[in-house]
Amino acid sequence: MCEFCTQHGEGKKWYENITNYSEEVFHQVNSEENLRSFLEGFYRSLKVDVEKAHRWKKRFPRIYRLIAYPLLTRQQKKTHFGQIIPLEDAENILDSTATIVRLPCICRKVTTGKEKRYCFGVGMDLTPIMKDVPDFSEFERLSKEEAKEFIRHLDAGGNTHSVWTFNTPFIGALCNCDRDCMAWRFQMKMDLGRVMWKGEYVAEIDPERCSGCRECIRRCYFRAINYDRRNAKCSVNLRNCYGCGICRAVCKDDAITLRDRTEIPAVADLW
Repeated sequence: MCEFCTQHGEGKKWYENITNYSEEVFHQVNSEENLRSFLEGFYRSLKVDVEKAHRWKKRFPRIYRLIAYPLLTRQQKKTHFGQIIPLEDAENILDSTATIVRLPCICRKVTTGKEKRYCFGVGMDLTPIMKDVPDFSEFERLSKEEAKEFIRHLDAGGNTHSVWTFNTPFIGALCNCDRDCMAWRFQMKMDLGRVMWKGEYVAEIDPERCSGCRECIRRCYFRAINYDRRNAKCSVNLRNCYGCGICRAVCKDDAITLRDRTEIPAVADLW
């Protein structure tokens, strides 16, 4: 299990511990005033502060890696970080939470300039706070079935799923990301720090079923799938795999499954 499961899971995956979505936990680690302030500054943080950090990294790469990278990573773990989850775990969360609202995605607003509603607020009803914050005020309430149908559509279209904290371990959001996601760009493209942790699973490709079409390689956001030209087969680089499972949706041969990360010694402690 990951460190968050050990600390906050009560014997299971930490994001399956429904207490972590509760008002009780929220008030233990956060406040309405603090969250409102965080949300009000969120767009500027993504638009301005990330670019500023990127400039500093390019100017002083060694110093940034030694000092800023671990500092930002520690800060994100305490305040606002995500962990990748597969579709089935996302559906279980939607089944277990009392409130589901669909929100405008601030990441996509920053990267594309367009409003796209791919994010869910889940668990504790945060709408009394969000209604006063312009970027978050236009929310839509969804039923569990509506939310699950929408998330299946996103999964088929190549969106990864992840849970996000607003002061750990309180989970307030279930996001559906692609390469327009600022978390992906911050971590995978700009290499500025860790804001998104690997999931509890890794993908596995059955060579007997794999036809070598390479659709999974085109789908993967984490450079976790290789192609062997001699055998015309794909295989998973376990160390890079985040366990999101979106490669499964595009595999016409049903060659891809997910395995529990802890069952594979080479990556059991690699998050």
